[in-house]
Amino acid sequence: MVNQQFTFSVHIMTALAFSGDVMDSESLARSINTNPVVVRRLLLALRRGGLVATFAGKYGGARLARQASRISLCDIYDAVEPRPAIAVSHRKAWKHCPVSCRMQKIMSSVSRDAENALRGHLARVKLAALLRTVKRA
Repeated sequence: MVNQQFTFSVHIMTALAFSGDVMDSESLARSINTNPVVVRRLLLALRRGGLVATFAGKYGGARLARQASRISLCDIYDAVEPRPAIAVSHRKAWKHCPVSCRMQKIMSSVSRDAENALRGHLARVKLAALLRTVKRA
């Protein structure tokens, strides 16, 4: 299932959009209430995904690489959650059990359908919408 990395990454991206400027990992970590090392690891994944630009040095940090209206939650999910939401066991089936012999095929279909539904929903939610919700509160 989706772990906290996705939630933390959405938090980071929303904070960067809200700031509109460069934010350092310590400030982002305080916002999330986690360790700056966790934030730095996520920023690396987000940078590899083309979602943030990072800067080293005394005044370093991260900022959005493109407008919040052009970033979907699916973009963030792809950057930090490379595995499917439902993992399928690839253990050898017990040949004397009809359930065991069919479960991998059944769960592969369930996993694929769930992943497609999740990705479709996340693709429709833009970072800009989250930002509007934060600004309204």
